[in-house]
Amino acid sequence: MIAKPSTKTHECDDLNLFINSPDFDHLTDRAKKNALARKRGLEGERSTAHILDRHFYKSTDHALLHDLRIPDGIGGFAQFDHVILSRLSKTAAVIEVKNYRGRLSKNDHNEWLVWYEGRRRPIDIPNPTAQARRQREVLRAWLVTHRHDAAFEKIAAYVIIPPDCSIDRSKVGHDVPIYKADNFITAWTEFGGITNFGKLFSTGVSAASLQSIGRQLAASNVADERTIAEKIGASRSSTMIDATASENEVKEPAIADAVLVEVPADELQPVQKIPEIEPVTVLPDNNIPLSGALTSSKAGQKIEIVPGLFERQLPDGRIAFLAGADEGDRVRLSAACKGLAHWNPRFRNWIAGDEEAAAIREALFRGERMQGGSSNGVQ
Repeated sequence: MIAKPSTKTHECDDLNLFINSPDFDHLTDRAKKNALARKRGLEGERSTAHILDRHFYKSTDHALLHDLRIPDGIGGFAQFDHVILSRLSKTAAVIEVKNYRGRLSKNDHNEWLVWYEGRRRPIDIPNPTAQARRQREVLRAWLVTHRHDAAFEKIAAYVIIPPDCSIDRSKVGHDVPIYKADNFITAWTEFGGITNFGKLFSTGVSAASLQSIGRQLAASNVADERTIAEKIGASRSSTMIDATASENEVKEPAIADAVLVEVPADELQPVQKIPEIEPVTVLPDNNIPLSGALTSSKAGQKIEIVPGLFERQLPDGRIAFLAGADEGDRVRLSAACKGLAHWNPRFRNWIAGDEEAAAIREALFRGERMQGGSSNGVQ
């Protein structure tokens, strides 16, 4: 069961559109390198998501979540590339994807290195397993807080690297949970799998309970609402894309070596690719940005659903939900859209299909009724 689908295909499409836009030409060299490194990282995560989806999508014994971002309890967020919840073995697994290209190793001081072909010296990297272990503890805390820790008694932390990256096991060790993407399922099965005989005596939760827990964890996801430019460390003056960003948003620090950028699992969403034109970032009506395409000529009329919240149909048939300038309206819209729609940071709106859009409207109407208000004649 896939409790939270991957957003990486959408993110790759968004980033490719950005890289091919005039805005990209205005970036600094460092920001351009960061963008290209981010693209490689997203492609690696998308490839791993595909492998996991093929293995778990039909299973009722496992819940798979991609691109999860939840509060870490100390004022920040933990970003999970992939999480697997297994009901019969009562286990959970946290998976961190690293898009290294070269030979992964470490020295006698436990300092991690990547040797790249053609380089005389290795590149220092952070301990790749340490980040996965920190994420494991955040997941453990979430399970305890929501009283699901008894359902998932053991939690493992794995690191996945591309198939064309090698591991110096003489230095790294055979017991360190780092695996190539195409070998991961075999390694995971030893931890989270269960035999047919073991299934007969399992005291794990029911399939329905697993589905409920997976949805609850997915609902805890907090979308990263930064623009593409902010995520690659581009300055405000270097591109038009981040012109609508909040002055209070914290920008991601510049990355020293773009080849080794660690890519978080953020929430970008697709916009329709069209021939290169001058970008349009806002509309004249209340400065509310349009999504789906870079121009407004083919988008539907903006309709107010409830006071302060709007929708419009995009050229591809999807629905864009938008909020006005009021912070409270944005919070209300975000609460209704989470888990149903994709956040588009470039134009600061939520994108949904027809069925999801209907559920979002109902949630907004219900919220308005609870407040004693009305919306479009609905009491």
